[in-house]
Amino acid sequence: MNTTLLNVKLPQPEAIKYQVNIGTELIKKIPSLLGTLTPVARYIIITDTMMNNIYGTAIINIFKKADLQADIITFPAGEKNKTEATHRKLTHKMLQKKCGRDTMIIALGGGVVGDTAGYVAATYMRGIPYINIPTSFLAMVDSSIGGKVGVDTKFGKNLIGAFWHPEAVIVDIDYLKKLPQTQLVNGLMESIKIFLTYNKEMLEMVENNWKKVLKKDLSLLQKIIARSIELKIGVVTRDEHEANERMVVNWGHTIGHAIEHLSNFSFGHGYCVGYGILVESKIAELMGVLSIEDFEKVCEMMHGFGITKKALKDILKKFSIQAIVKQTLIDKKARNGKVKYVLLEKIGSVKTTKGMFGHEIDKNMVKKALTYFTK
Repeated sequence: MNTTLLNVKLPQPEAIKYQVNIGTELIKKIPSLLGTLTPVARYIIITDTMMNNIYGTAIINIFKKADLQADIITFPAGEKNKTEATHRKLTHKMLQKKCGRDTMIIALGGGVVGDTAGYVAATYMRGIPYINIPTSFLAMVDSSIGGKVGVDTKFGKNLIGAFWHPEAVIVDIDYLKKLPQTQLVNGLMESIKIFLTYNKEMLEMVENNWKKVLKKDLSLLQKIIARSIELKIGVVTRDEHEANERMVVNWGHTIGHAIEHLSNFSFGHGYCVGYGILVESKIAELMGVLSIEDFEKVCEMMHGFGITKKALKDILKKFSIQAIVKQTLIDKKARNGKVKYVLLEKIGSVKTTKGMFGHEIDKNMVKKALTYFTK
């Protein structure tokens, strides 16, 4: 019997466009912003219990004053709750509330909330619109931009998810006023990461003003946030689905995610990325890609924010080098059982080979770099 072949040819979707609004007192302007987006019948605000206690009543009142129907659903705070089980519970709560496809989700919180709520939006009735309102520095400069949403598993971070872009991102830097300094540093590592790989001038600006940064100079923080987002938008626009260049925004994350996972998420994500930056810079230096002078400059800068060689040494006492290397094999950049690393070539740029940003590194080189920090 002959085989029947039928072709499916779907029209290309329209270009994805959305605005990132950065400034102060933006939360008060939510109703006017929503009026410019996809018309919906109701809003579901997804947040964690901690953010709900601080901001829940205020944001609901804003919706009520604008005569907009909105409900809040919550889940326990913390990375350990960024799970398939949480995704299921949130989805079931929306089903119980009889939310239809004419519902918009509003993610209010840090990266855990944004990733989880975004994943609910991507999967609820095969996809509904959402907007992202990041309340942490880390989420503002990194996870709220680019459309990567998902949850963690017992095997590793962010291994289940989707690419689902928000309709808008609202970065209200007033939220940073209540942010503890440790959380500020936790997020700042993502800015330092992208400046180290793309923008030497901004890195120097942070270096020269780090005390003002830690004292929460809002005008300075707005400049850092805006430039960080601008750089990430450029990368995401050129490589939306992390086929090549977008690996650069995960520099420091291969080792960082391994440490974070092995610690059962007891260490902050940004701090783990910071330690990952130290190790992955050492890999580049050992391979002759990064100069010893630039490696020491990286270490010196990270030291000012508490990301020190000694602190990393103490961490490596808790987890074996073998365990860290094994955990990296589950990294999303792994191919055929081999992990691809981004290599810092000099401060402000990374190495490319034939246009490729990821490089397969022998695990013995990774072990050598980790061992350096145990001495």
